[in-house]
Amino acid sequence: MTPSSLPRGYTLIEVLIAVSVFAVLAGSVYLALSALSEAAFVQRERSQELAALQLSVTRLEADLRQLVSRPVRRFDEGLAPALDGQRDRFEATRAGWANLGDQRRSQLQRFGWQRQGEGLVRQFHPVTDPAGAGARQTETVLDAVDGFELEYRSEDDRWLDQWPPEAALEALPSAVRYRLRTARFGVIERIVVL
Repeated sequence: MTPSSLPRGYTLIEVLIAVSVFAVLAGSVYLALSALSEAAFVQRERSQELAALQLSVTRLEADLRQLVSRPVRRFDEGLAPALDGQRDRFEATRAGWANLGDQRRSQLQRFGWQRQGEGLVRQFHPVTDPAGAGARQTETVLDAVDGFELEYRSEDDRWLDQWPPEAALEALPSAVRYRLRTARFGVIERIVVL
């Protein structure tokens, strides 16, 4: 056999160059996949936070739209207004409380919203007139809330910091404006016409 007819293999230098090129390509692909995975994680986290914010706003507006003009009995035997609103919280009576378990209770619900610590909470009573019956239940609807402010529109088209303006226990405002501040999404301001 002549030297030109022998099978020719790769030299050590050719193998080292091929391995180096493969290592550079593999490193580039790893960095790209790592960045893509991190971006997907951040996007999923942001999407979950946005979904929680949208659900909270939807629930708040649904509660406000179903307000009814019904005062309730207080613990001290007096009456509380149908909507007892302050600048940073409110308590009211709403209709449309589903009774899926066919329990002996009203379709009306006494509820309230306020900022507690870093969260936005919704509180409700198991009965419409909470005087002497059942403790209020609290649910944190949204975390990481920087502020929650409310204003109430009177019949003479003024925005008030509290409701009711006088001793009219059954009166409801014509609209409620709320501002919800979060670090991630900024200020959400809405007006809910009643």
